[in-house]
Amino acid sequence: MKNYFLLTLAAFVSFNLNSQEQIYWTEVALEVTPGKASLVYKLVDDFYSSIDFPEGSALTLNAIQNKSEWTEATHFLNFAGTPEGLAQLRDLRAGDEYDAYVENLEGLAKIVAMKQGQSLIRIQGENGSYSEQMWSFYVDDPGIFAEAFIELNKGFSNGNYISLGQYTGGERNETHYIYTTHSDAKSQFTFFPDNEKEQQAFANFNSAITPISQYRGSTISTVLGTWN
Repeated sequence: MKNYFLLTLAAFVSFNLNSQEQIYWTEVALEVTPGKASLVYKLVDDFYSSIDFPEGSALTLNAIQNKSEWTEATHFLNFAGTPEGLAQLRDLRAGDEYDAYVENLEGLAKIVAMKQGQSLIRIQGENGSYSEQMWSFYVDDPGIFAEAFIELNKGFSNGNYISLGQYTGGERNETHYIYTTHSDAKSQFTFFPDNEKEQQAFANFNSAITPISQYRGSTISTVLGTWN
């Protein structure tokens, strides 16, 4: 078991040598009152456009298009970046203007969940700003799951940014996620394998993870705005 762990760790290191540093994030899921989405966007934009974002931090506001996991959320705010950048951004979310922002937001939406997580393996590609997709899993053996993810991406790639990460708080019977972005609607619709090599890569991935994980659901969301 020790040798297996060391081999897995070595695979992580070699796979991430040229990667950017890992991403940490907090997601605030919102159930927005019907017809009030544009007002929520304006509130978010007014407040976050008025502050200078620390280096290594960013915010997106997303509208959920499709979901197979249990959630009442219609939108979510996602704060992402380095631990230092997110900590500095958290310090800026204070004072009378922030309190007024929160009070007004609570009149338009209800916070229904909060999650935290961090990326583990990042595969660089086009970081599309049109939509985002996330699949959640409960994983019994993270090492096998990570190796399967690496092998999958050796046999399948459509140029998108994709990452494997873990939940660190607020999760519902889930431990890990796979996340990707899309640059436009076509990229979103054509993400899945379309030739024999890619289909085999997905089949191998499913065979490897089925004994050691359980699929928990997925979401597809449209990016409404980004602030950084």
